[in-house]
Amino acid sequence: MTGQRMIDTELIVDLKVTVPLRVTDFDRYGRLKPSAVLALFQEAATVQANVMDIGHDAMERRGVFWAVIRTYYEVIRQPELYTSVQIRTWPHSPSRFSFQRDYIMSSLDDEVLVRGTSEWVLMSPETRQFVSLAGVYEPPENLIEERNFEKKQRKIRDFDTGDAMPYVVVPPYTAADINGHVNNSVYADYPFDAINPSSKHGVKSFQIDFRHEARTGDPLAIYTKRDDGTIFTKGVDAKGEIVFAARTEF
Repeated sequence: MTGQRMIDTELIVDLKVTVPLRVTDFDRYGRLKPSAVLALFQEAATVQANVMDIGHDAMERRGVFWAVIRTYYEVIRQPELYTSVQIRTWPHSPSRFSFQRDYIMSSLDDEVLVRGTSEWVLMSPETRQFVSLAGVYEPPENLIEERNFEKKQRKIRDFDTGDAMPYVVVPPYTAADINGHVNNSVYADYPFDAINPSSKHGVKSFQIDFRHEARTGDPLAIYTKRDDGTIFTKGVDAKGEIVFAARTEF
């Protein structure tokens, strides 16, 4: 979860929250960080989940918790420092094991800044495996059909690292969330820490796939591959398993 903020909320299935942006949401060049985008998306989703009685506490009583396995967004225009933005979010009809949720970040005068989508699953806190949504999550009847993107985002392809030396990170205690693993928004900083982008590298689109849970104190080797204006990133744990994969278009 992100730090405490003052949030104005319209409590409907097609939900909109108003959130002030913080200085720490931006990088050294005044661009909104991908980790901040994911945190803002997560914050809006959390508010709506609580309204729908499927928030963390409600799902904990049912023996499960929500986890995001993929997030993708496109930047239309960068928001400005010291402003507030509106985050609109709405869920879609679920499949057996997951459901899609869309987001629109806009200025207070309704100019669209960012469009995004994410895929959520239920997991067991004991087995750490996916759990069927059937009988646990019943979607509202008045879901809207509007979607930000016509096609569902595909799994990011793997790449050969050769003899490249990785950038190594060890997630600290503060990276963990209430589910006991590294929060999804934290991972989004790792690709940029690994490549140290310049002032010319403004993000056009960003996708991150979460393959396995990462725990604090366990090192991750971060590998990158450049392909013209796109950078592919993956984080590999000590067992050689890919924990996350990301694709950034500049």
